[in-house]
Amino acid sequence: MDATRLAAICAKIEEYAAGGSPMSARRVAAICAMIDDRAAAAKTRRNKRRRKLCVDSTRSYKQIGEIGSGSSGAVVEARHRKTGQAVAIKTFRRRDGKRGPDVVRDLLREACFLAACGGHPHLVGLHAVARDPRTKKYSLVMEHGGASLRRALRERLRAHGAPFPEAEVRRIMRQLLTGAEAMHAHRIVHRDIKPGNVLVGEDGGGAVKICDYGLAMCTAGAGPPYSRAGTTWYMAPEVLTRRTDYDERVDLWSLGCVMAELLSGEVLFKVDAGTRQLDRMFDVLGTPGWQTLQTFAPPLIVGKVLRRFARLPRWPSHHGRLRELFPSETLSQDGFDVLKGLLTFNPQERLTAAAALRLPWFTGAVDAPASVIGGAPASPFVRVLTSVLAFLRVSLELIRLPKHCSGSLVLVKPATPG
Repeated sequence: MDATRLAAICAKIEEYAAGGSPMSARRVAAICAMIDDRAAAAKTRRNKRRRKLCVDSTRSYKQIGEIGSGSSGAVVEARHRKTGQAVAIKTFRRRDGKRGPDVVRDLLREACFLAACGGHPHLVGLHAVARDPRTKKYSLVMEHGGASLRRALRERLRAHGAPFPEAEVRRIMRQLLTGAEAMHAHRIVHRDIKPGNVLVGEDGGGAVKICDYGLAMCTAGAGPPYSRAGTTWYMAPEVLTRRTDYDERVDLWSLGCVMAELLSGEVLFKVDAGTRQLDRMFDVLGTPGWQTLQTFAPPLIVGKVLRRFARLPRWPSHHGRLRELFPSETLSQDGFDVLKGLLTFNPQERLTAAAALRLPWFTGAVDAPASVIGGAPASPFVRVLTSVLAFLRVSLELIRLPKHCSGSLVLVKPATPG
C-alpha cells in the first residue's frame, strides 16, 4: 500500500466517522476491503462474498492470555483455531470509558498503518480485522511479536546487573532505524516510539519490531496543524512545545531516547513532579541559543524561556553533559555521533533514519549473532564468535587510524561547586 492509497483510506474513515453515529457494519467492511488490496481487486468483479470475508470473526481465534492493557484497550495472545498461528488481538475502548464512533475510527486507522507496514521484518503487520458476533465489537488481529523491549531491558538488568553492551545496542538500533525508514517512506509518523512499543522476537534471533500505531498519523493527505501526541519522556521538543508543523523526525528523537535507555538502563529525560521537561533536556544536551529555540518552539514558548533565562544570574551553559553520561567506556565516538545526531534540538539538523544508517557506527561494523535479548547469557560459540568479530573491528580501526590522527578529543572536566 503506497502513501497515496493510505491517505485516501484515512480520509474515507474520517468521512464515515464524521456523522457522530456508530459506523455501520457495511461501512466497516468497505474500509476493510480498501485496506486489503486483494479484496479491493475482487470488488471490481462485484464479488460481494469476498468483500464480507475481509472482516474475520473472533471465534476463529482461541485466546491464551493477556499480554498487556492500557487506557485505550487491551492486547491478548491467541491462536488461529485452524492454522495454529500465534497472533495478538487488540481490543479498543474510549479513554473516558464510554462507547462511541471514535473507537471504530481509531481501530480502522491503526489497521491502515499496520497493513501499510506489513511484510517488513521490523514493523508489526496486520492479519485481520475481527468482529465479535455476540457483542458486535471489532478487534485488530496482528502479528505476535513477543515481549516488549522494556521488559527485555528489565530482565537484562535483573539477570546481568547491567544494561545492554554497545554491540547489542547497535544491533537493535540498526533494526529500529531500518523499520523507521520504511515506515516514513509510507509517510507514516509513529509519534510514540518507546521501549514499551517495540517487540522482541521469541525465535532466538533477537529480531525487534515497532508496534502500536494508535497515535500514528499519515502526512500524505492532510498537512499541518498536527496535535501533540506521544509519551512525554520520549517526546521530541517540537511536539513537547506544541508546534503544529512537525514531521517524521519526531520519531528519530524518540529513537535517540530509546538508544540512551538501552545503554544506561534509565530513562534519559525522566523528570519528577514539579520539574520542567525542557529543563531536563537543556541540562543533558546543553541550552540552545535563541535561533535554535525558534526552530523547535513556537513564539510564545520562546518568549517564556527567554524571560526565564533573563532572570537568572547568568545565561545557562550551552555545553551539555551527554558525553559525561555516556563516556567512551560505554559508547564509542562513532556510536556517540549517532546518539548526538538523533538528540538534536533543531529538527532540520536532526538525523533521518537513512542518514543515521549511513554513519560509520553501522557501516564499519558487522553485528554479531545475538542471544535472546534480556535472557540467558550467550552460548560459548557465540561468545567466541563475538570476540573474534570485536578483534577484527579493532584491527580495522588501527588500520584506519592514520586518517584520523589530525583530530583530537578534548575532555572537559565538570567544575566542582565552590
